[in-house]
Amino acid sequence: MMVLHTFGDESPATNLSNPYKKTIFPAIFRWSFGLKALAVMMLFTVSLVVLPLVLPPLPPPPPLLLFVPVLIMSVLIFLAFAPSELPPDAGVYCR
Repeated sequence: MMVLHTFGDESPATNLSNPYKKTIFPAIFRWSFGLKALAVMMLFTVSLVVLPLVLPPLPPPPPLLLFVPVLIMSVLIFLAFAPSELPPDAGVYCR
């Protein structure tokens, strides 16, 4: 037996009684993109599909330029594990 459930016909009291209820599907429809944002995303998607087929292949970059992403990643890893300049008993507050 298949039960068809529509969202929105429940009272607010039933939603509070089960805090672990999955509400993934209705949450997708709460995202609101404007018409401009949707058009920009569609244009970007079409350009990602069409431009590689139309443009000629590019020559490979110089070997030194290939180390730029490695350098960026090494700096980020260094910053992630670098000790903080704050004393150990300092409190950090966010507003």
